[in-house]
Amino acid sequence: MKLVWKSRGGRIGDELMVESIIMLEKKLKEVFTERTGILRQLSKTSKELDSIKGNLQSLKNDDAVPKKDVQRILELSHKQREEMKSLQTALQKQLDEAAERAEKQQATIKFLKMEMEKKTKIIKDLQQENKSLKNKLLSGNKLCDIHAEESKKIQAQLKELRYGKKDLIFKGQQLMDLENKLRVAKEELEKAALDKESQLKALKDTVHICFSSVLHSQTVSLHRLPATPTHLMRYSPLVNNSRVTFQQPHAKDIPKVPRITTSKLPVNVEVMRRDPTGVKDCQMVKVGAECFQNQTERTSVEKTKTGHNQPRSSESSGHGSARTPADSGKTESGPENTHLDKHN
Repeated sequence: MKLVWKSRGGRIGDELMVESIIMLEKKLKEVFTERTGILRQLSKTSKELDSIKGNLQSLKNDDAVPKKDVQRILELSHKQREEMKSLQTALQKQLDEAAERAEKQQATIKFLKMEMEKKTKIIKDLQQENKSLKNKLLSGNKLCDIHAEESKKIQAQLKELRYGKKDLIFKGQQLMDLENKLRVAKEELEKAALDKESQLKALKDTVHICFSSVLHSQTVSLHRLPATPTHLMRYSPLVNNSRVTFQQPHAKDIPKVPRITTSKLPVNVEVMRRDPTGVKDCQMVKVGAECFQNQTERTSVEKTKTGHNQPRSSESSGHGSARTPADSGKTESGPENTHLDKHN
């Protein structure tokens, strides 16, 4: 709308300029007509003066004309000359004024032409701006359509994110429930660890009893202890039911020891073998396990010796020496297991 008003104002200014130019041209024509009329009058007066001069000459020639008439004619001619001079000065003034007006009008015409050119340039620029604005409007409409489509896509994504958020909240609640369950399980495990500590104490008591039985057996002369003493049978359920959980050390702190596979040991305490020189030291296979004799090479020799002198001891030795290959493997692997337990 602003561009339309600007174009209308420019047209009105152009029309006013054209009208002013037409008025100036009319005034110039009137001045030129007045000038031509004055020049005609001057030419007429000059002709009259010439005729008067001719009459004067004819009068001079004629002696009959009186001198008074001549003087009057001279005075009239003098007056006419003065009037002609005044008319000439007035005409010159008018001509000068008309020339000045014409110059001013020409300057105004030039100025108006310059303004017209400027306005035409402005109109062209405005037209180009209108075209560019139209193109911008079209591109803006296209961008608006694109943004509308993008906003729709974003709204759809927001809806999907809301549903995903709800799923995440539900999963988070499930994780919180699992954490609470894990805490309860951890507390139960701690309670179980306390119970296992009490079981460890019981196992230590069994080991102490085992060592005391070994020391007690030193007083007996080459007789084996019974296979299952009554004071050890009381603690056999504790040995079977006890499972000790130790804290696992770091991998860096564990020394590199060759791994040895061993089978499970029986619950009952094995009969200890003695050397004729003295009793060998008992070594522990596990915490709470039984004591074993290190050397089993001379079992056959002892059987022969005790078979003649003490048949009762031979029977007990027969029960002790009748071991399976698995039991012999256990006895042979006993020192190695104790060596590993010391490292642990």
